[in-house]
Amino acid sequence: MARRRNVQYREEPPDGGWGWFIALSLFLSHVFIVGTMKSFGVFFPYLQEAFSQDAASTAWVSSIQGAVMLFGSLPAGALCNVLGCRAVVMTGSLLATTGLLSSMFVTSLAVMNLTAGFITGLGFSFMYTPCITMVGRYFKKRLALANGIGLSGSGVGSFALPPVFQLAIDNYGWRGSLFIVAGVALQGCVFGALLRPINLKADIDEKEDDQLSDTPTSRNIRQTNQGLTARLCGVLDLSLFKMPSFVVFNMAMIFLVVGYVIPFVHLVKHARTIGVEPQQAAFLASVVGIGDGVSRVGYGWFSSLGLYPLLRGFVVCSLGLGLSLVFLPFAQTYPSMVVCCLSIGLFAGSISTQTSVFLAEFCGVKRLASAVGISFSVRGFSFLFGPPLAGYLYDVTGNYNVSFYVAGGAVLCSTLMTSALEAHRTRNVQRQNFDMLGSEDSSKITHSKDIAEDMDLDDSKDVLIVRETSV
Repeated sequence: MARRRNVQYREEPPDGGWGWFIALSLFLSHVFIVGTMKSFGVFFPYLQEAFSQDAASTAWVSSIQGAVMLFGSLPAGALCNVLGCRAVVMTGSLLATTGLLSSMFVTSLAVMNLTAGFITGLGFSFMYTPCITMVGRYFKKRLALANGIGLSGSGVGSFALPPVFQLAIDNYGWRGSLFIVAGVALQGCVFGALLRPINLKADIDEKEDDQLSDTPTSRNIRQTNQGLTARLCGVLDLSLFKMPSFVVFNMAMIFLVVGYVIPFVHLVKHARTIGVEPQQAAFLASVVGIGDGVSRVGYGWFSSLGLYPLLRGFVVCSLGLGLSLVFLPFAQTYPSMVVCCLSIGLFAGSISTQTSVFLAEFCGVKRLASAVGISFSVRGFSFLFGPPLAGYLYDVTGNYNVSFYVAGGAVLCSTLMTSALEAHRTRNVQRQNFDMLGSEDSSKITHSKDIAEDMDLDDSKDVLIVRETSV
């Protein structure tokens, strides 16, 4: 006889316990994945020289890698619901390692786009999305803090990896250094093993809803719609696009990520074009990583105190990031570039801490995996076109000034959109509070009239006056 396993379901996320190991897994994923992607700009000048291509064409390698990582969030989110987060992360680690090892032997930029761009980006997506999803399932009240701790790994990776990659290139060449990068990607098998599944009561409610809808008619309909597209849409819950807040927020993120990603691809090349030495230019990426890591932890803790609306803080941070990008071309000395890069890192890290918190607030825990997958995929358009656009502007103008103006302008456009969203949500809250007060007053008036009728009074005003005075 088969043994039945008793499965325990939690009413709410535990907000601790094994959840801190989940936060550790998110931290390591950002060290090795996001840190690698943000440090890949170190390879940019060498790839441009090796394949004799212009800046716009060479930028497609990093652009495709980042875009596929975000576009891949759609199938990654679906696979997490089917196979589990742990298996998806380990599969992605092996896929990214294969792509990077294959890049050591390519002889054309087109093949490099396939190996280091598409294959590696897809592997990174399978490694990244499940970690974000699992933190949302293990934390609720401390979600901002857990995200801040986990996402601070991006700053650690962005600080530590650029000098390491530059040192590897100096000693082994850019092809030999890709072997080291592949070893970094293989660490996904380690932090993926930490993703222990958790059973929440919300999962039971969702299953019960599915069972209630499992009528003969619905079964017949599902049997005629078993294509990949139908199943994918069912898992991803495309009804999220009916939520105005979700739609506006993702539109704002498209503009924000355009400006966010350009420095990580072109910052090192920009510094070298104005006479900065290669090792010092690579260190500028580390400076961005320092600010990024500090702000992710510090701002994650500060925002968890609930002293102000999170969306309002998001607006302030995006404004600071946009202005920092606009002022970057005016920094012509190395110390001024360090200050500007530190400012970019501080504001960018603060923004990154909050995005998944907003998704959980807008969509709820049950639909968080779908929300993360859709939101990240939408941002893939920014990764796909942002860096090549900046490279094209460099090819046309001969410098990166206009490129960073465009980056800052895109972030400022995002600031306007999120400001409108924040104002709209604030008005809704005020309207709800006003309606609640109005309903309480009306209930008092109704109760007073009832008292007046019981007392055989012709007018209830006297009773109302007594009630108001007593209050």
